[in-house]
Amino acid sequence: MSQLIRKVFSLGDIKYSWILIQSAVLFGISNYTDRLFSNDPIWVHAGYWISFVIAVLWGTLNYISHIRMNSLYKKQDDISLYVNQLAMSEEDKLELQIYLEDYVQDLIKQGNTEADATRAAINQFKIQEFLSLSKNTLLFNLHAHYYLIGWTIIFIIVSILVWLLEFSIIPYQSFTTTIVITLIVYATGLFGMFFLYKVIDAAIYQKFKELF
Repeated sequence: MSQLIRKVFSLGDIKYSWILIQSAVLFGISNYTDRLFSNDPIWVHAGYWISFVIAVLWGTLNYISHIRMNSLYKKQDDISLYVNQLAMSEEDKLELQIYLEDYVQDLIKQGNTEADATRAAINQFKIQEFLSLSKNTLLFNLHAHYYLIGWTIIFIIVSILVWLLEFSIIPYQSFTTTIVITLIVYATGLFGMFFLYKVIDAAIYQKFKELF
């Protein structure tokens, strides 16, 4: 459970956040303006659609940067750096590092250079990792982007706080309403993105499973 909580609140795992912020700001401006006019100008609707397109762009770029299979294709020649990038507890990382270093020493005794032995040990673990993942295709057992859940929780908490302040010390109700709506909309979007990412993960791993 503690490892899951760490993953959920690894808020720094989100990528290209500046793109998402631009989408949210444009959505907020469109929503605020939307309530100022009885007949919405065309550019208000355009603002909604553009903010949606930007959010989709962010979701695509963010997912691409997090594709777990990328680590299988990168050439790795440093055990410590490789182990540190894995989604493991510190104890598991230490255990794996010791195992790989012992494996490297065995390969060196067999006549391999240290560099070749290091690459061979890492590649061997990559193969074992992939084969393990390819046998596990249940949707909710795959690698998940838990940080999206963390940001969803943060957005909901902030929206509740702003909503409560709206009735106490903040006099600009229209402005705070926009903030609350924007936070709720994007919290819902991030929560939905979490499940969409998992479906895409499942499809990718299923496709790779068919190749082995």
